[in-house]
Amino acid sequence: MKTKFLHIAPLLLFIFTIFFGCQQNNITPTSGNLTAGVDEGIYHVVYKEKIAFDSLYKNSKIQLKKLNPYEGIAGVLNGNYKVFISTMGLNSKQQDFIDSNKIDFRIFKFCYDAVAVIAPKNSSLQNIRIDELQNLLLGKANNFRVVMPQTNTGTYQYVLENILKGQVPKNADIVPTDSAVFEKIKSGSDLIGLLSFNTVQDSSKIKFLKVGEFDQSKLDDSYYEPHPGLVLKDYYPFKQTVYVFLSEKGITVASGFTTFLTSYEGQKIALSQNLAPAAVPVKINENQ
Repeated sequence: MKTKFLHIAPLLLFIFTIFFGCQQNNITPTSGNLTAGVDEGIYHVVYKEKIAFDSLYKNSKIQLKKLNPYEGIAGVLNGNYKVFISTMGLNSKQQDFIDSNKIDFRIFKFCYDAVAVIAPKNSSLQNIRIDELQNLLLGKANNFRVVMPQTNTGTYQYVLENILKGQVPKNADIVPTDSAVFEKIKSGSDLIGLLSFNTVQDSSKIKFLKVGEFDQSKLDDSYYEPHPGLVLKDYYPFKQTVYVFLSEKGITVASGFTTFLTSYEGQKIALSQNLAPAAVPVKINENQ
């Protein structure tokens, strides 16, 4: 019996090699399974991208998991996810972790969003200056109260770093998500909200305030709305970069999906959702 096994063993090894080799070869950039982490602030856009990718590549199956930026970045750094799409970039500690552990980690710009300033439809406000918004957030003015999402969101971190320059907001109602900001503003009064522009799917009950920088040397201040063309040209001041973080061994669907997101077709889908393209040029109609 032992002699028979010795004769059969090389054949079994050959069969296993062929079987598992074929299984491995079935994992390509356009075939196989992927669970991608997605920042809630960009989820509905990535969902549309996933539907388009799956319809093109029938042998792929992508599942999306909503995560806050800190969970998502930690997950992709620890190997729990091969890809994470985020409205927040890396901080110095995360970059140090990548460098010290020599992680094969790639970063791609997906698109540009904007932190929008919204008010109820019946609000008397039309425009707001950056210094006025700063004063409201810091409690130096109290004619309006600001609503914004909680600390583990890209919107909050953007406001903290880019609008308040590290100062903590004192005159703000903190709610769980960008969607919760929208719900509170549309039924409120004497409120303004800060949220990711792309998360607003129905603006019938809110208005977008135009934002301007105060300049004493100008007779007329210029105010801009968060239109993708104005965001791309840096006229609208609260421009937010959306990143794709990729960490994988070999070439898998994670690479294929990332390539699609940053392709012309993927960028067109982003633009259709009011996001400015960051990877390839796409014509933007600024009259829309």
